[in-house]
Amino acid sequence: MKHTLALLVIATLLAGCANTKFGRADLAERAKVELVGKSRKDILMCAGVPVRSQQAENLKFMTYYSGGDSDAYVAGEAGSSTGGGAVSVKKRYCKVTFILSGGVVEKVNYAGRTGGFITEGEQCAFVLQNCLPK
Repeated sequence: MKHTLALLVIATLLAGCANTKFGRADLAERAKVELVGKSRKDILMCAGVPVRSQQAENLKFMTYYSGGDSDAYVAGEAGSSTGGGAVSVKKRYCKVTFILSGGVVEKVNYAGRTGGFITEGEQCAFVLQNCLPK
């Protein structure tokens, strides 16, 4: 009974973590559609002032950076007390660029190591979370 309860608690905690990442990945995917048509003012009000802005002909590019989650992988011999092995850390981040024409969002682009295999884009959600309804 104790083992079953412990496994249930662990499964619940892991599911909560997964849902958070999956929820952020879903939000990032929705943003590519739902933010098209929003005004420059709308984006400034929800995402803040961009880190970088660039004008090219009739297009304006507003770029934001987000990230901070890291995945660490440890390699070595199981049960070894002598140490050794290697650690690989992959920092996840996202560069979100809004492309505007006539002061209105035409497209939302993501670049970088934006998430995991099935949570692509989840790091971008930190920029976008105030721009979409929950």
